[in-house]
Amino acid sequence: MASPLPPPLGGISAWTERILASPLAERVEIEVFDTAPPEKTDVSGASRFRFDRAWTSLAMLARFRRALRRFKPDVVHVNTSYHWAMLRDGLFVRLAERRGIPAALHFRGGDFPESVAAAPAPVRRWIRGTLRRASALIALTDHTRKFLGTCTDTERVHVLPNFVDVERFRAPDRSARSNEKVEVLYVGWILPAKGVRELLEATLAIPPLRLTLIGHVEVEFRRELEATIGQLGDRVTFLDPRPPDELIPLYEKADIFALPSWREGFPSVIVEAMAAGLPIVSTPVGAIADIVRDGTDGLLVAARDGAALQRALASLVCDPARRRALGAAGRERVEALYAREQVLAQLEAFWRRLAESD
Repeated sequence: MASPLPPPLGGISAWTERILASPLAERVEIEVFDTAPPEKTDVSGASRFRFDRAWTSLAMLARFRRALRRFKPDVVHVNTSYHWAMLRDGLFVRLAERRGIPAALHFRGGDFPESVAAAPAPVRRWIRGTLRRASALIALTDHTRKFLGTCTDTERVHVLPNFVDVERFRAPDRSARSNEKVEVLYVGWILPAKGVRELLEATLAIPPLRLTLIGHVEVEFRRELEATIGQLGDRVTFLDPRPPDELIPLYEKADIFALPSWREGFPSVIVEAMAAGLPIVSTPVGAIADIVRDGTDGLLVAARDGAALQRALASLVCDPARRRALGAAGRERVEALYAREQVLAQLEAFWRRLAESD
């Protein structure tokens, strides 16, 4: 599996760690080829070409070729964040192909079609050629699945959601909680594209709200937010990233989970929050519109619409019964669709079919 490992703890690296810690790793021999950048520290909302990363990728490709010779896998599974990384990840696929090993590309974001459309023409040709050469393609969202189906045979395109170990999460009784102090939780990189500015401004406008943000902070963005943070005072708390086990009590303490991102893939924090019985306030981007049913499990508002975000949060502040109803429905949905063993069984069956197709 070509995939990043933490640090930093992002969505793809967290998924990879959960796979390695799951019962699936006892049934299938998995070796992870770490694709995280050597510095493992910079956080940015932009994808851009960097010459230092290009040289790093060339060295990584040489190591990957050696890993194929040594490990002799039956299947190669490439987790790709695409954008410029797609050039390297496409070469992983081609190296596996040269050795006769079936390779799957797993697209870990929600805006792959848009990234292809925005790429220079030579890059678009490379991407489409890679899509045709991969043995299988895995999408996180229905939007990406439909696009991939226009680039290759639809039977080679699959959808696999992220998962949560539901049994580790508890939906506490929140009926006795007061409307005078409502706890909102955010988990993710603290970047403009995550809608953090809009979330802070909405919190400032609704006095009962208390906001906790957990994640890496982009330094320059933090400076831009200082005035709003100063106005919020002790109503906002910033916490460093922490492993999933340490997030569980924070989900239980919260009353609302908010993720007003401009773009997403399949955010595992959404299903974790739903497993903890939290109502969701988010945006219909990436797979979120597939996960959260607006008005049933949570409230969805347009990305970048701070006024709509404020209205959605305010409506839940004054209606604790609705918060509990949305949270209960979300917990049931996660149990039905995103429970760990159910999704891992799909992944294992996919790998075994791919190995047999060689």
